[in-house]
Amino acid sequence: MTTNGWMQIGLFLALILAITKPIGVFMARVFGGERTFLDPVLRPIERLLYRVTGVDEKHEMRWTEYAFTMLLFSGASMLLLYLMERMQQWLPWNPQKFGAVGQALAFNTAASFTRTRTGRTTRARSP
Repeated sequence: MTTNGWMQIGLFLALILAITKPIGVFMARVFGGERTFLDPVLRPIERLLYRVTGVDEKHEMRWTEYAFTMLLFSGASMLLLYLMERMQQWLPWNPQKFGAVGQALAFNTAASFTRTRTGRTTRARSP
């Protein structure tokens, strides 16, 4: 490996070490419900989204609610991806003019992508 490569690796590691503590403290405050420096900007947007979607931020989800919403979200995501693949030829930003993906391949891809992407985020926290 070249000197330049080693310097880039060293710089990357130094940057990671430098931001670990500040980002960790910030994340701990966010997850602890404490005020952060971004609250004046992001809190009004968050409240608006909660109001529009009917979310009560003080309400803890039971496992049944969480399971239902995850299944609903996964189903909607899979359907959206399937439709995007089937209608690819009419979608904007398709410079290669790719045609629609076949039914079986579109379903298989959507199901596989949905499973691998949502499976990693569905782990519930231990009480």
